Amino acid sequence: MRRTYIERLRKKEFRMDIVNRIKDLTPKERSIMIERILQGKHIIPYARGDTLSRTTIYRWLREFRENGDAGSVLMSKVRSDRGIFSALTDIQKESLKRWRFDGPYRTLRDLREELMEHKLTSSDPIPSESTIGRFLREQGLSRSELLKGIKPQGKIRLAFEAEYPMQLWMADTKGPDVYVEDPEHPGQLVAAKPIVLIDDNSRYIVAAWYVIVENEQAVIELFCRAILLYGIPEILFVDRGSPYMGKCLKRAASLIGCNIIHAARQDCQAKGKIERVLKTCHERFEHEMKASKKGCIVLEEYNLYLEAYIGQDYNRNVHSETRQIPEERFFSFPVKYRRWISRESLLMIFLPVCTSKVSKVGLVRINTFKYLVNDSTLWGKRVEVRCGYFDKSKVFVWYDDRYYGEAYVYTEENDFIKRQEITQRIVTVPEISLPDIKRVPLYGRLERQLAKHREEIEGMDLNGQLSHVRQKKNRVRSDLLRKESSNTVPAPNKREDFEVDEFIYLLMKLLRRQFAPSERLAVHTLWSSIGPIDEKLARNTVGQLLGEEYPTEDLKGYLEEIRLAVITNRNQN
Repeated sequence: MRRTYIERLRKKEFRMDIVNRIKDLTPKERSIMIERILQGKHIIPYARGDTLSRTTIYRWLREFRENGDAGSVLMSKVRSDRGIFSALTDIQKESLKRWRFDGPYRTLRDLREELMEHKLTSSDPIPSESTIGRFLREQGLSRSELLKGIKPQGKIRLAFEAEYPMQLWMADTKGPDVYVEDPEHPGQLVAAKPIVLIDDNSRYIVAAWYVIVENEQAVIELFCRAILLYGIPEILFVDRGSPYMGKCLKRAASLIGCNIIHAARQDCQAKGKIERVLKTCHERFEHEMKASKKGCIVLEEYNLYLEAYIGQDYNRNVHSETRQIPEERFFSFPVKYRRWISRESLLMIFLPVCTSKVSKVGLVRINTFKYLVNDSTLWGKRVEVRCGYFDKSKVFVWYDDRYYGEAYVYTEENDFIKRQEITQRIVTVPEISLPDIKRVPLYGRLERQLAKHREEIEGMDLNGQLSHVRQKKNRVRSDLLRKESSNTVPAPNKREDFEVDEFIYLLMKLLRRQFAPSERLAVHTLWSSIGPIDEKLARNTVGQLLGEEYPTEDLKGYLEEIRLAVITNRNQN
């Protein structure tokens, strides 16, 4: 299995921990320590077992002493044959590329079966489905790549609540419904919007603040304030507004061990709890401020009233859903299980290290600068950018644990010759070279299915099936009669006439299709009005219409012809 650099680093950390415990001991002390290690249980990264063997420990110790490079010692090796598929022949590779490109919905199982159907592509042994899948992904022909933009439309929503406090926080913004005095232009009013963060389990408001400028920096500042007071949550659930989609917020949350989850587009129902909190603040706080003639005060004083309302009213009253006080339920979570971080470490997280998406023209935006990525394989992908603290003229680009060089500040160039010189220095994406369709066998899955279906139709004996159905019904009737009580008078034997169910079955076989419930009702109505109907008469009438290529979808036309044929036959008799 392919491991990233961070995963391999975790494995090395565990190995070095074992080696550091025994590397400086005498042979006797080392033997005693190894015995203790063997008897204990360990959490081995990316391993199913929890014990170590003596041979493994001595092998790690020997490698540590023999390898003088501290960076590569006890580090898992990267596979040297990555991207090489020796199990696939050249004609198999070309066929798989052609077949998947022509039919993105063809599964790996279908493609493997197709390889076995042709002499040119069959080999011993046939490559597995995982090998075929890895080859297609390497060539950029995975189904997700070929069908980008296609998403399921269905949505199923169930009620959800976090299992304990500090597991999930929600954040959202409302407004604007509040106007405060503009700090930059005294005497004028400006709109203010509230940003609120709540705990999903307890409904406790961990942070709330009215801001004039709603941006990512305001959200980060409020989020940091809540973290310093209550600890680090496991998940932060937000919508897709611009203040919550920034790279700095996502990067910072990832570094402190908090996952950010974004709600789907136009899916405000997913944030029902925070929406209800915002509605409560609007109804009980903002309207009260307007009624008290305190709607046009400065922003700091307005936020002071908000803190008083939340601390004295909302967080200390019984919640209608949980039936508990939010403050008591939130602080019932033990402090020892909360994750904390110092103020200095929290500020260090926001150094200029971020992730950003490369645009279609190869530009990545960092702050107010644009940098040109010189490898076009990264265009349209989200990369990790590390920028120097003093030199802002260039940044270093990484993607998937691989270094892609430097990206320099780019200024739009109107000179055609200079743009051509820059274009020649860009590494282009290798195109997918598809073989000629005449060189590979044709994909014949549908033709084989059609041939097999025709064989089944030709071997179908309609009269024999009808006779089998009659015999089966007679056996069922006889079994039911034998189970009746001996005191009851046995019902007279019914004649084995052509019944309505057999008439429906005959029509479905002659027309070669299944009937809908409405069509079955039409057949029953005809049978009730003019029945019973002779089987031979029904066969002749339907056969005559089929010979005239009358459409099989028009069941009413067939029933009308059968009705006329029955009436005409009775008048002649």
